[in-house]
Amino acid sequence: MEVDLNQPISQLIRAARRERKLSQYTLARELATVSGRPTVTRDLVARWERGHQIPRLGTRRWLSVVLQVPQERLDQAAAAARRRNRLGHAVVTDNAPATPGPARRAQGTPALLPVFRSRVQAGILAATLLNPDRSFSLTELAEHSGSSLASVDKENKLLEKAGILTSRREGTIRLMRASGDGPLARPLAELLRLTYGVPQIIGEEFGCVRGVVRILVGGVWADRFAGIPGPAPESIELLVSLQPGVAADEQALHIAARRAEQRLKRPVSFSLAAPERGLDGLQIPRQRPGHPVVEIAPIPPRQAPLTSGVGLNGHDVVLQLVRAGHLDLVGGPAANGQPFLDLAAKHISSAERLAEVSPDSAFLLLAKSAQLIGAGLLARQGLRPALSAPEQVVGTVVAAQFGHQFSQIELLRQRAKELDMPTSRDSHILPSEAKTYLGTVRTLLAAAREVAGKLALFH
Repeated sequence: MEVDLNQPISQLIRAARRERKLSQYTLARELATVSGRPTVTRDLVARWERGHQIPRLGTRRWLSVVLQVPQERLDQAAAAARRRNRLGHAVVTDNAPATPGPARRAQGTPALLPVFRSRVQAGILAATLLNPDRSFSLTELAEHSGSSLASVDKENKLLEKAGILTSRREGTIRLMRASGDGPLARPLAELLRLTYGVPQIIGEEFGCVRGVVRILVGGVWADRFAGIPGPAPESIELLVSLQPGVAADEQALHIAARRAEQRLKRPVSFSLAAPERGLDGLQIPRQRPGHPVVEIAPIPPRQAPLTSGVGLNGHDVVLQLVRAGHLDLVGGPAANGQPFLDLAAKHISSAERLAEVSPDSAFLLLAKSAQLIGAGLLARQGLRPALSAPEQVVGTVVAAQFGHQFSQIELLRQRAKELDMPTSRDSHILPSEAKTYLGTVRTLLAAAREVAGKLALFH
């Protein structure tokens, strides 16, 4: 098999698998058999081939055996992928600068946001602050930033001391995530969202549109992303390719562009590639010859794309809070309210068992359940409270959107706050109160499940 020395490992694995006439399922099964690791699945192979994950050194040894590719070649391809990968699901695919000067080295100043001293630091902050609900291992952060574990570990310790990140351990693995308490988190997240957030936000919004399979970004943003110094981009230009045979949903595409504009605070324009040609050999409109193009993979939601909606009286309230920075627009897997509602149901079941023996504990579980219900309805619309949002934002928004019944969310939160003062005469809940609140929250959950099925992404 002829190979390109700059070919990333995603393309090498796909080409070698096809040459051996293996499906992704068959490759996963053979790898699981020879390595003795049942955790190797078809989904993992798919992530490798999409470039979303780079196989580790130990896994590459078994890939060498199954695919009959020298391990040195796989290691070179893994290194090439790390050089080409940047934050989110974005890869410089065409016309990258031929000479990787200091600005293009992993340790150099990032041209996209040169206020940071290195790409490693910017990469870590972008991954964690743009995904505050996720924890990242050192290996994942090294892949995001294109650097070594030692460099990532050093930066993590500095960021943790500054209160920007926090860590915890699961066995021998140290996991890092954004700290929501520090005063720097919100402004840093905003800076990163407007720069390094482009791949994630474009991938999430257009990933909700049926049939979108590939996205190219050009223009000034692609130049900065590839490491070419210059002024900040004023707009984002896209070329979108649809799956052959799928008709373009113009309304959904324009909604995706409009939501991306709101999140990125700059114009987002797109053109559709001809289905029979895809993106190969095509140029983005107004793209300058010889300048890089960045490929972004669509990030589909964990649920079906949202296409239907209901009239909401709270639209203006939501829009006001989005503009004030108290609500963030989110997409992809984060635009999924089901996990919130499922966890609320578990809390309600636990509260039922505690209502008689420990009514205070039962009530706190119910108050948390109500917040989860509200957060689930927001997530279903692609909304999430900002890091610096007031505590009452969830209850306020949901009550404005869905009526007086959901004002109970804020009332329960306020009552729970009273329990934080053990010396207050209102700091205890009677068993009869706990049972009453139990019925209230159950009703809220049932209403939320009914409403959630009718919601679309907010735009």
